[in-house]
Amino acid sequence: MKKANSFLAFLTVPLLCCCAQSVGVSQHDTGVFEYKEIYLSDAMGAQGKKLGLNSVDDDWGIWGHNLKRVLPKDPSALVYAMDEGQQRMKEQFCFSSAKLYEYIMRYIEDTYGEKKTQRFAILPNDNGLVCQCRLCKDAGNTPKDASPAVFSMIERLAKRFPNHIFFTSYYSTTKGLPSHRMPENVGVLVSAIDYHLCPVETEHDVAFEKLLKQWSENVNHVYVWDYINNFDDYFTPFPIFRIMQRRLQMYVKNNVKGVFLNGSGTDYSTMQFMHTMVLTELLKDPNLDIEELVRTHCEKRYPNAGKLVADFVLAQEEWTEKRGKPLPIYGGVAQAIKTYLPAEDFVAFHKSFSEIVPETSGSERRIMDRLCSVMSLTRLELMRISGNIDGYEELYAHLSALAAKNTEVYSESCWTVDAYLKDYAEMAEHAAATKRNNLLLGKKLVPLTKLDEEYNDIRILTDGLLGLPSNYHCGQMISSATPALQIAIPNVPGMKKLCVWMTRNAPYHIILPERVILTSGGVQIGNAVPATLSGNSDRAMVEFDIPSSARGNLVLRVVRNQEDRTMALDEIEGF
Repeated sequence: MKKANSFLAFLTVPLLCCCAQSVGVSQHDTGVFEYKEIYLSDAMGAQGKKLGLNSVDDDWGIWGHNLKRVLPKDPSALVYAMDEGQQRMKEQFCFSSAKLYEYIMRYIEDTYGEKKTQRFAILPNDNGLVCQCRLCKDAGNTPKDASPAVFSMIERLAKRFPNHIFFTSYYSTTKGLPSHRMPENVGVLVSAIDYHLCPVETEHDVAFEKLLKQWSENVNHVYVWDYINNFDDYFTPFPIFRIMQRRLQMYVKNNVKGVFLNGSGTDYSTMQFMHTMVLTELLKDPNLDIEELVRTHCEKRYPNAGKLVADFVLAQEEWTEKRGKPLPIYGGVAQAIKTYLPAEDFVAFHKSFSEIVPETSGSERRIMDRLCSVMSLTRLELMRISGNIDGYEELYAHLSALAAKNTEVYSESCWTVDAYLKDYAEMAEHAAATKRNNLLLGKKLVPLTKLDEEYNDIRILTDGLLGLPSNYHCGQMISSATPALQIAIPNVPGMKKLCVWMTRNAPYHIILPERVILTSGGVQIGNAVPATLSGNSDRAMVEFDIPSSARGNLVLRVVRNQEDRTMALDEIEGF
């Protein structure tokens, strides 16, 4: 399931203090990198400054795709790009425009002056449009590459303001290298979105290192935007230390001068304070001993549970390295089990941790109580994935108590604990009501068409548990089969009715099927158009009567709505 690039999403966020007085480039202890930022709440504001970290709010005069913020209310039309028919396109800028240069120059002069160093991102708007005016084409623009005109603008600004630093980004229409080495105060923002978070070296290391070398030969300030969270699951412990240490060492080797570590931002993520403290030290010196850093932090943070926490964190790091698989930065607990979550060890750790919580008090109690509660979501997911949710109530209560204090989101997409709990309760209630009578419970289904690579576990359709509509990772088999998904279903003796459950999640282009057809022996015995249930706009169910004359396997044909990407089944029941 493809997701939005977090690097790009963050680039679109405007500065909180876009017109503040210049604060200049931070001159504190920089270590091996001139720019270090960790996008976690514990690394922001005064705490971040205390740790010697940078921030886009303080250290950038223009950040991301925000050039429009430097323009006057009614700018000259000359700042806008032209299409191949020489018509103005207000959705994009012309980087050969003298007027655009003038507006940027005046903004820098008036807001920041010329003496104190500040960083400026000179980026096209986030779309695929490229100016095709005569000047831009003469500079070297093509219909898909704006790099030549952008570099021309940046070089002009860099020469005009030698104390400031001007950046382009390696992305979309600005992936092209400059035709010659840029002035020393020019840089590039390179996203590591395609450089998989893997604990062992792969072909991606070679490709990314080559990319960094190419850029470092052409610009002086290469900054990398990297990732330290699973953005679909902030609550499951994420082992990032060994992976990031290896990457930082490679960045130093290849003359990278700045690193953004993109995390959960202002939202809570499990052990975020530990991540802030340990990663801050690694940004200063990537060769430090990780075990010593983790144990030292845990002793201070968890006086009563420091050894327990450190032992699990370090064991998870080692387990992940031995698995040697790329970590998903968009995935659910099912994907985590395959790559970075030793499930049995985690359950044992969480049980021991929860037993210590009542023995603590004060700030330690608050810290541990919240950590214990959020990890209950991972435990609930492990139970759901196993198909056995017996005894889920205690974990559910822990998570519910957290949500009652403060509605939490647990993903970049703002999936909430409240929605998860609501869906989980409905799932549990339905399972209790149907598991004794469901004749297809645990029965084997056979796919007759190819299943999607990431969603090929057809067993979840007969585990007796409905999927959770609020999170497409939770119990749904997503399919992009064209024109239809076909599944063979055993015709269990005594089965008179078949129920097919589906979910929709419009923001992710998961739409209800166009039609669901049931056949027996090649003869159609049912045909239905799914409609959402009353009171739940994200769930649907179609029901078929099975005639006594039906013989052999049944075949379910789920016809995909071709206007969208995917559809999702979450349970098939027989009664």
